[in-house]
Amino acid sequence: MENAYSFKKKNNTNEIHIFEGKFTIDGCNANSESICKKMKSNDGEWLNNNTCLNEQQARENAAKIGKNVCGICVSHLYTTF
Repeated sequence: MENAYSFKKKNNTNEIHIFEGKFTIDGCNANSESICKKMKSNDGEWLNNNTCLNEQQARENAAKIGKNVCGICVSHLYTTF
């Protein structure tokens, strides 16, 4: 099953983190911690149009948002050999 990605803005820093989860019948779910483990899911607000994205959509969304997205979270969306 394909992973789902959702973006959330951290309350005290306004930094945006990416949460990984799985697609479900009703949309998707998300892990309780961001990919980088620096944000808990209850420590901010979901970005409305940035939830339940596939990997390619998440890459495009991160590029569109720009430098406010956590670099560690973004790096997880790319393969390194």
